This record gives sequence, structure tokens and C-alpha cells, in this order.
Amino acid sequence: MKAEQTIDKSVQSGRATQIAAMVTTGLVAFMWVYFGRLYLIHDPGEWRIANQQLGYPLYIIPLIGVTHILGGVGLLIPNVPRFTEWVYAGFAITLLLAFYSQLNGGGSTWDKFDPILVMAFVFASYVSRRCLRANRWSI
Repeated sequence: MKAEQTIDKSVQSGRATQIAAMVTTGLVAFMWVYFGRLYLIHDPGEWRIANQQLGYPLYIIPLIGVTHILGGVGLLIPNVPRFTEWVYAGFAITLLLAFYSQLNGGGSTWDKFDPILVMAFVFASYVSRRCLRANRWSI
């Protein structure tokens, strides 16, 4: 009887981890694709922030958009753990550089911590997917 309860709790825990991984990964992928699209369609608000507030040259903004979209889509590719690790590494580097850019640029205090908030979601997605892979589950 005790073994059945342990297995049942393990299955429930695995299911909760799987749902958490799906939700956080989907949210992170959506954020990256959404903001990448804004850079590609020349959204005036995003371009103004990137160019005037952060000082990025205009020619680099579409490239940032393309890399955001590729990263968001790449995160959703299943069963490619090494590629996924590289995507997460790219996200971490991008967010650290974004935080540095925000610290040195203008804007409100809240804007400066946007990359850290996004990093929390990326970290939650990464950890939950690592837990799934460690237990040989997949999303």
C-alpha cells in the first residue's frame, strides 16, 4: 500500500513539473517571439527605446528581432537538449547585456529591472525542463 502511494505522489509531482515546464517555456517563447516581431515591424515605441534610450544603432534592431524570433521558436523544438541549452545560454547572455544597457541608458527605475524579471521566467523554464529531462519525461 505504501509503495502505491509513493508511486502515485511521484506521478502527480511529475505531472505538476511537466505542466510548469510547459507553461513557463510557452510564456518565455511567446515573449521572445512577440518582442522580436515588434523589432521586425519597426514598432515606433520599441525602436525609440532601443535607439534613443539605449543607443543601439538602427541597423542592428532588425537583427535583434530575427534572433529573438529564432530563439523563441528554437525553445519550442522538442527532444533536442543540447540545442535547447544553447538557446537558454543565448537568452541569459542577451538578458545580462540588456540589463547592462538599461543601467547605462535612460528610463525609469522599473525599466532597468525588466530584464531581471524576464530572466526569472527564463530561469524557471530552464529549471523545470531540466527536472523533466532528469526524470526522463518530455514536453
